[in-house]
Amino acid sequence: MVHEHGQDGAPAADLVLLHGLSNVHRWSRTFLQTLAHLWGSGNVYVLYTHPSNRIWTRSYNGNRITFIGKNSYNAGTASVDTQARRMAEKVHILQERCGLRKHFHVIAHSMGGLVTRKFVYDHPGTVVNVVTLGTPHHGSPLARIFRWIGILAGSSQAFANLTPEWLEEFNRQYPVAGAPLFPGGKFYTIRGYTTGSPKHWGKFGEVFFGWHTLQILYSVASDGLVPEDSALIEGAIHVGDFEACDHLGLVTRADVAKACATCLRGG
Repeated sequence: MVHEHGQDGAPAADLVLLHGLSNVHRWSRTFLQTLAHLWGSGNVYVLYTHPSNRIWTRSYNGNRITFIGKNSYNAGTASVDTQARRMAEKVHILQERCGLRKHFHVIAHSMGGLVTRKFVYDHPGTVVNVVTLGTPHHGSPLARIFRWIGILAGSSQAFANLTPEWLEEFNRQYPVAGAPLFPGGKFYTIRGYTTGSPKHWGKFGEVFFGWHTLQILYSVASDGLVPEDSALIEGAIHVGDFEACDHLGLVTRADVAKACATCLRGG
């Protein structure tokens, strides 16, 4: 295996990817292929917080990526606490069976960034660096407005943990500033921006209607689901903004994947 080496004395670190709410917005082949090429075969792991611990692999231009869990809409429906416990269980299995190193980087999309933060506090010194993509660090009013969707979709616990009120307390308990990463480790944020164009539809129209709801009721710019200010948080280094990149685009575009790799490697 070819392992990437961290900056500032950090250990060689593999890469773990964690999805967002209900796993609606999924890593594209382009996104995964880009990271597999940069990290090398066998050094990228994709976790799904579905209760299943099934392990499988796929090859991207000859570079192997390992997956654990079920890639379904039932992943990411539980509370932050439950998903963090499942993340810990899956990390342990991958370390025992599949060669995941003791220390690793994380790229987390949306709610996955909150789950990762809880994991960091539960397992101090394990994670080296974290990049959050469109994570609602301060919540999104959409979680409150459309909580009925969460009830219908079996995601009520997850929706409850995405409201601004819940995140206010969460941020007090688990701040990014001073989070127990591996010594020298950092949190990074990446933010997307979109418009109300139908081409930024999302999977089921959630990005299109979410953008219009945030504009009409709150007059805020967003990636369609997360208000622009919520994607940032004190203690994290903001890498940059991607224009014409909605919440789904953050997990599908190669340029976003490359930006993640650059900051994780200390660029």
